[in-house]
Amino acid sequence: MDINVIFNGCLTVFVTVNFLANSHKNQNQMLSKEKKLQICDNITNSDVFKKAPKSSALLKYLVKSTLEGNYLKEDIIDLEFFGEKDNLNNSSPRIRVNIYNLRKKIDNYYETEGANASWRLCIDKGQYSVSFEKQDLRKTTFRNVKLTQILPYILLILVSLFYIISNSKSEPPKLWGSYFKNDKKKSILVVADFFGMQGKTVTGGHGWVRDYNINSSEEYYELIEDKPELKETIQPAHYYFTTSMGAEATHYISKLFYNHNSDFDVRYTSNTSVVDLKKWNLIFVGPFLNKDKFISLFNDFNPYFKLEGEKLILERHPKLKDTIFTTYFKGEDRDFSIVSRFKGPNQNECFLFFSNHDIGVKATVEHFTNKDSLDVFNKKYMNEKENFTALYEVNGKERTNLGLKNIMVVPY
Repeated sequence: MDINVIFNGCLTVFVTVNFLANSHKNQNQMLSKEKKLQICDNITNSDVFKKAPKSSALLKYLVKSTLEGNYLKEDIIDLEFFGEKDNLNNSSPRIRVNIYNLRKKIDNYYETEGANASWRLCIDKGQYSVSFEKQDLRKTTFRNVKLTQILPYILLILVSLFYIISNSKSEPPKLWGSYFKNDKKKSILVVADFFGMQGKTVTGGHGWVRDYNINSSEEYYELIEDKPELKETIQPAHYYFTTSMGAEATHYISKLFYNHNSDFDVRYTSNTSVVDLKKWNLIFVGPFLNKDKFISLFNDFNPYFKLEGEKLILERHPKLKDTIFTTYFKGEDRDFSIVSRFKGPNQNECFLFFSNHDIGVKATVEHFTNKDSLDVFNKKYMNEKENFTALYEVNGKERTNLGLKNIMVVPY
């Protein structure tokens, strides 16, 4: 077949698809407000949504806001739907996770009860407003076109699609494969949040105060017992604090799990119990200096490394010399990061990402959820090995990763 004929045929199909898409947009504009609300009610009253009151309420809120012409973005949803006034200046993965779960439930609805519905409610990726699209494409669009004219192009497209699909079916990355197995252990992403106090700041005002040595209410009251004069100066804050590393880590891990048809829960360290460390497959993102249960988990179950304050100790390795690493770089343009994968207390999977600043965790999570970088890492370090600890120097600017330098990788 002549290449020009193939090109023109593909172009014809492309134009036809665009014509149909524009037709759907025009039809969407003609759909009445009452019909759109009825479509929303049909979804929230379905079996898929009956046991998901939060997703039902969130969908109704998004539909109502869209129909009223309101501008939707994360902080507005956080304030209006979740009612969180205190977190407006903090980056939280909660909105994205809830929208992600809502999209999955909508897809599930249209795969089951809504399979024959005339209209489909959509929330495009990266958007929070809803749209409505016609589900069934009328064959009358092609009734004036002879089958013999378009058959070669249909066959070409089918062959191309088959090639693309067959080559896109890849096995889960070796380091993550056990997280995607259909067993009884679900996966949990735990994002570090920080205990804080309210009191006098260094500028003389009143605000939220962070002390790396005080990481819980219990430690606060121990401090007050030792220094009772501070009782009138500082009090436990009513909320914990998290940084942008949580949002970016959730983004990259969500993409990885979505591509392999799997799911996970998101929690904060303040809402994670010791029982969770034994029960589930874990992913953790957080800093070294936040003295919490994940530092203890790393020290207890990592065979060769141990974290002590700002020091990382390598010892008892059969081939490597005992070494002490300083995990702190001056300034915020360089960061020390640890990535460690090992078996936990109940042979559960543990994948931990530590750093001092945001950029270390951001860079390493991105690196270890990228297929190409994972392929290179596996070939170079993981021959007949399942677990490892890797150390990195991360260079960045304004909390943005600009480069990742390998210091050491220890497979085991």
